[in-house]
Amino acid sequence: MALTLRLSAEGEETLNRMAASLHVSKNAAVAQAIDFAAPRPSHPDFIPEAAQRLLVRYADLMDRLSRA
Repeated sequence: MALTLRLSAEGEETLNRMAASLHVSKNAAVAQAIDFAAPRPSHPDFIPEAAQRLLVRYADLMDRLSRA
């Protein structure tokens, strides 16, 4: 698939550094960035789930701290 990507000067410099550090083309760097970011949960879904996991995980500690 062909795609035109319009970046600010700062975004282009970031992409140049990223591609250079990975030793890949800018196209490959963008593709890798998409692959990296795509599976991540969206913020509104992620925060409540993560908070609930942490509350369960640290329930004992939170209880002890509340009584200290």
